[in-house]
Amino acid sequence: MTEVRAFWADLCERASVQLPGLPYLGFAFWFAWNLVAFSGSIWLTLEDSGSYIMYFFTAHLLASVCTLLAINAAMPRWGDFVLSRRFLLVGAVLGCVGTGLMIAEGGDNRGNLILFALGCVLAGAGTSFMLVRSGTVLGLVSPRKSFKSISLCALFAIAVYFIVEGYSFFIGSTLFVLLPALSALCLAVRIDLPSERAVMETRTRLPKRFSSLLLAIFVYSLSQAVTKGYLLASLPAADWVLCMSYVMLALIVLMIAFIGINLCMPASTSFGRIFYPLAIAFVLPQLAIPFLSEQPVVAAVGIDFAGYAFDLFVWAMGAYLAFQMKGNSVKVFCFCTTSLSAGLALGNIAALVLALLQPTTMQFYTLNCLLAVASLVVTVFVFPESRLRDLLLPVEEDDEGQEAALHRQEEAKRQVFREACRQVAQEGALSKRETEVLLMLAKGYTAQQIADELIISVHTARAHIRNIHSKLEVTSRKEIMDKVEARTRA
Repeated sequence: MTEVRAFWADLCERASVQLPGLPYLGFAFWFAWNLVAFSGSIWLTLEDSGSYIMYFFTAHLLASVCTLLAINAAMPRWGDFVLSRRFLLVGAVLGCVGTGLMIAEGGDNRGNLILFALGCVLAGAGTSFMLVRSGTVLGLVSPRKSFKSISLCALFAIAVYFIVEGYSFFIGSTLFVLLPALSALCLAVRIDLPSERAVMETRTRLPKRFSSLLLAIFVYSLSQAVTKGYLLASLPAADWVLCMSYVMLALIVLMIAFIGINLCMPASTSFGRIFYPLAIAFVLPQLAIPFLSEQPVVAAVGIDFAGYAFDLFVWAMGAYLAFQMKGNSVKVFCFCTTSLSAGLALGNIAALVLALLQPTTMQFYTLNCLLAVASLVVTVFVFPESRLRDLLLPVEEDDEGQEAALHRQEEAKRQVFREACRQVAQEGALSKRETEVLLMLAKGYTAQQIADELIISVHTARAHIRNIHSKLEVTSRKEIMDKVEARTRA
């Protein structure tokens, strides 16, 4: 068991250095799961109405809101846990089990609605773990690079969506269940980097305009969710799955355009300047709804496309803020995504109520117009461009090789540290297990943390510590750390 764990740790460290872009695939697989799940293509039958997707939306989003708020509240105590592989393992297990329940209780074998809702809740909680870890990855790089990375991840996620769609139900559903595990696996190669720990743990004060941003995100998402939800509830499931295919094609074009903007924009131009025009553009599909009364599928495609584009927009802003503040990545991503998910969840509930009330076409168009006006009011008065400029301050963009150089430097430091520990262990004639414990002690691990990491009892861990103290002729962890530090300097 020890050899397997050592091999896995060494493999992850080498992958982190040689494949620095691999953790971004963790975000891509997480986004792919959302695309497949929210399309309903795997767990819906053709006889269902789109309202069944609304039940999934609501349960999933409410679970995500609760999970993100809990993680943010526990961050001072959960810092080590969030950066550990155990955090990703818990998220992967919850996500895979929840997805399996969704498929088992949905689809052609329509089962217990309570178990289906439980699956949605578990999946929503588990996949939120992946988003939190993705936030620490995206918050490390400059806004220009994070924007490009998010766009490339979206393209990869769309490709995964079509791959899952293209296979038989058995293969497609198996891939769907495994997506949370694939996300966790990619994110697991990047554990305990000093730079990532710093961007997560630094607790600087959030900007004054941040609350206005959260309000704008909530109003935008609520407005879009009500309109999209009502249109969705009136469509058969087959039309909704078809809508998703069109949305994916439109997103491909948008992501290519984003990458082109990223490449063509002068280096001296602040990347925050493109966000305000995008925010206004997201309202346009909602304003176009009355003109598409004879084409409900096209109307649904337009509003859903705007919704996914807005999601990517929110995550890009979160990455911008985390990089700008050099910290608070978990808090920023938790708050931004909580506002987004809360707006979507309440909008879905309002849409279900609206579908039960069965308003006339004119009443729906009036409500839709009022929602679009609310979004414009937020854009113009609550969070105008001046406040956006105050929030997204100009930052110095890193060159493309800077992150790779940072990884090489960190890997070199880790190698020097491990070699110093090995030399100290040789001097004291420590056993292989005691050498592992010594490495953790030098990193500042407690006896309980060592026991958890090595899957041994705390009494055994303390016995190893006593033996190390005796062999090295020291009396405290600080003396051990001083010995390793002296070897490191040498």
